[in-house]
Amino acid sequence: MDTFFNILTRGVHFVRNNPQIIYTIFLVIVIPLAFFLTSEQFLRVAREDQNRLERSRIGVLQDVFALFAKWNLDDTKFLHDRVRVVAHETDTMTNFQVLGTEDGESFPILVSMNGEEEGTMLTPDPHTLSLLRTAMAHPAQSVSSEVFNGGVRYWRSARAITATTSNTAVGYVFTELSMAQGDYVARRNIFDAYMTLLLIILLIILLLIRQARIIDYATLYQRLKDIDSMKDDFVSMAAHELRSPLTTIRGYIDMIRSEKLSKKAEEYLKDIDSSALRLNLMIGDILDVAKLQAGRMSFNLQSVDVSEDIAAVIDSFQKLAKDKGLLLSFDRRTLPLIAVDTDRFRQIMINLVGNAVKYTSKGEVHVTAEAIRDDVTIRISDTGAGISAEDQGKLFQKFFRVRNEETERVTGTGLGLWITNQMVKAMKGTIMVESIRGKGTDFVVSFPVTENKK
Repeated sequence: MDTFFNILTRGVHFVRNNPQIIYTIFLVIVIPLAFFLTSEQFLRVAREDQNRLERSRIGVLQDVFALFAKWNLDDTKFLHDRVRVVAHETDTMTNFQVLGTEDGESFPILVSMNGEEEGTMLTPDPHTLSLLRTAMAHPAQSVSSEVFNGGVRYWRSARAITATTSNTAVGYVFTELSMAQGDYVARRNIFDAYMTLLLIILLIILLLIRQARIIDYATLYQRLKDIDSMKDDFVSMAAHELRSPLTTIRGYIDMIRSEKLSKKAEEYLKDIDSSALRLNLMIGDILDVAKLQAGRMSFNLQSVDVSEDIAAVIDSFQKLAKDKGLLLSFDRRTLPLIAVDTDRFRQIMINLVGNAVKYTSKGEVHVTAEAIRDDVTIRISDTGAGISAEDQGKLFQKFFRVRNEETERVTGTGLGLWITNQMVKAMKGTIMVESIRGKGTDFVVSFPVTENKK
């Protein structure tokens, strides 16, 4: 009992937390029930129409036969031939008799499709007797009744044969039709209809189950979206909180540098400053990712010649390149104006040029910028290790970093190129990579021209 109660409690709790399941259960019950009731109503109407058609057919047959029988009631041979013809043409006919008037509770059989019965007396069962007496009371119409015998359905019908000069009954036309064949076809059709209905219901249930799963997925997606938003808010808040003490640490580093220190202490201070700077850059990347994902990063687009901005970025990396023994160069020229946010554009160039210098161990890093058709195209080329075709497809994904012997000692978050790609797209530009493993890498950034510089 406790187990059942626990299961029931969990079920109620699940439905309360997932109200869409009520809608699904409602549809699973109502739609099949509606199909069932509609089908049952249709089959009921079809059966009624079939019965009405059979009664009408029997009535017409008896009306016609009674019409000429009253003029030939004494000519039993003529009537016998007509009965045999009708019985032969109607394969469901099991009994066709022309009866005389009632004698007690018996009726003389004048003509029968079974010739041996002619001249004998029919003592009908109570049902048939009632049918014949009803026909006598209503001589102008055929009277029919449905009976079952041995599990088979029959239509028994009686029609009074009236005198030629009055409506007095002088005989009866009595017929019995077996509905076995028609009922078999009807049962088979009903069975097929119910099987089709069952198949439809199963398909509907499967569709509703799938719909319920889709609703669950949508609910789960919304929850994940909310959690992801909470995560972004937390990361953004944490990054801001980390940046404040880092600024203080770097301030103290600058103060200590003004003091006279031993050579070893200066090396320690340099390492501390380098680590603080690296952590500050990482925090900056995290904040940029949060802003881009939330759509909160603003872009102040202005038409500018970016050659000066590129040159400034190149100059800022000259010392690092020289320390690594690299040649860092830029073919500076006047460029057409493009619509960019200058600060964001410099951040893009810092990421790309910085990566080129960082991942190139020997050789050079060369930057070009030129107008190609309706775009200003900037190419950052290096002679580094290169990137495989497989890694190129993942290069602009978050947190992806190329892993090989040449890059394993280089630190990074794997966010820089994702941020760069998002910023380029936000300013209507394009970025792509061209690289051959072991030969070097080219990053190509293009922005549409807004106006040629005079």
